[in-house]
Amino acid sequence: MTSHRSEAIQALLAERESTIDEIWRAAEERLDRPLSEGLNTAHEACDRWARDRSRIAIIVRHPDGRSERWTFAELSHASSRMATALTAAGLKPGDRFAALLGQGVEAFICALAAWRAGLIYMPMFVGFGPDAVAERLRSGRPEAVVVDHRYREVLEKARLLLDHDPKIYTVTGEGGRGLLVGDRSLWAEIDRHTASAGTAVTAPGDAATLMYTSGTTGAPKGCIQPHSMVLSLQPFVRHAFALLPSDLLFTGANPGWSYGLHVTGTAVMAQGRPAVIYTGDFDARAWLRVMAEERVTYAAGAPTAFRRVVQAARQVGLPTSLRGASCAGEPLDAPLAEAWHVLAGSDLQDGYGQSESAMVLANLAYDPHPAVPGALSSVVPGFYVGLVDDDGNEQQEQGIIALRSPRYQASTGYWNAPHLWDARWRGEWFLTGDLARRDEQGRWHFIGRDDDLIVTSGYNVGPTEVENIILAHPGVQEAAVVAAPDPARGNVVRAVIVPNGTDLQARIAADVRDAVKQHLGRHAAPKVIDFVDALPRTETGKIRRNVLREQHSGD
Repeated sequence: MTSHRSEAIQALLAERESTIDEIWRAAEERLDRPLSEGLNTAHEACDRWARDRSRIAIIVRHPDGRSERWTFAELSHASSRMATALTAAGLKPGDRFAALLGQGVEAFICALAAWRAGLIYMPMFVGFGPDAVAERLRSGRPEAVVVDHRYREVLEKARLLLDHDPKIYTVTGEGGRGLLVGDRSLWAEIDRHTASAGTAVTAPGDAATLMYTSGTTGAPKGCIQPHSMVLSLQPFVRHAFALLPSDLLFTGANPGWSYGLHVTGTAVMAQGRPAVIYTGDFDARAWLRVMAEERVTYAAGAPTAFRRVVQAARQVGLPTSLRGASCAGEPLDAPLAEAWHVLAGSDLQDGYGQSESAMVLANLAYDPHPAVPGALSSVVPGFYVGLVDDDGNEQQEQGIIALRSPRYQASTGYWNAPHLWDARWRGEWFLTGDLARRDEQGRWHFIGRDDDLIVTSGYNVGPTEVENIILAHPGVQEAAVVAAPDPARGNVVRAVIVPNGTDLQARIAADVRDAVKQHLGRHAAPKVIDFVDALPRTETGKIRRNVLREQHSGD
């Protein structure tokens, strides 16, 4: 076993010396069928592995202790039945099938059913309120929506704001709870239809998923993600997660977003690897218990979740089976990275990507160079990533993260908004809108969104770098840095802090200013520091910097 593992690691390291063309040629050869015969996510992520009828795809753990083990064959059969039901209900290739589902096998059954029927799957985050759900439904105009009974009331309120009436499939609770008049029971529909639906022949560039952005920088945009998504994510999963046949992944990512549905979902399934999901509300101790009981070897989630896992693990410890972990979705700050390393003895790997681009920067597995907390070490094999200015001119030290002529990109455009997609391009460069700097060793340091950059007295200050320093203070639980208007300087740096414990706020403020001056310079030190009970966040946990910018000091 040790010999095979060593050989696999050496092969992975050798692959990183390949050219971009060689990376993608090898990725294409790992598919079950030649691209000339088409590419359908349902086949690649499920059916090809269903030939081994005992192969586990998903382990579902519930808060009450119940567990389910789903094989690829069972997923294939159930999703084929659901595809038959959708076709019988009148849905046609190209129609949208929306979902308001949390962690659970239903999200993957419905996604697979949509793809095999030639539909476009349209996931939505379960934390959205009625207005956010209605906004996405008005844009995508799905023919049908599947909803968990826990979110049926939210969907009903959203329906009142629509000018069309999609069919509703409900995942009912105990005793049929959540099923309203006119609804169809998801599991009843699956049970009463046969697995007669074939898999649609789709091209790699055909639309598979309509994934809406979180809307933190404006109205949510619908990213059109093609069936080749399983290709665009293959290098990241191979080189960051680096899962071996003996590995078992735990994913805490919600399937309403790309990271949960695709990165830790279908991209892992496409390698024939199993994953563990937990259906309850977030509970750090429950995560640790499930990982320990299932002998999980690798975990993936958001930094916000890992912060609470670290707090819980300081009391109960980490599972002894856990060899590694990875996070994405928001910046990984240095204090969290260091705290994890102390507990785990291994790095909490960082990954960067977007629904529009794919996962393109990461701390790769088995990197011989030491990790620097809060920095991304490498470009994911298969991509050319650079720093450019707003005109697309390449920069050496700091600029907008951009992809040059990506072979397989996560999205092909924005739904009903081609002008917004075109605005992201500067010739061969696709601009992410995120700022970063590169150090002398080539590591990438995330600065923040282009529109979050603080310009004060002629200096550019990235909020993330200041936040990393503030978060290292033991008296700080959370922090956000934004610009505050100043008549003399135009803007000054404002820090909004959630204190941790009973430290005097005046002492925290003085310490924070001194630390930022020492590490980044006087220009970056917060001139305004406010203390609050909680930071405004989106439903996904991202800080609403626009809300903080609009607030007056001391609010």
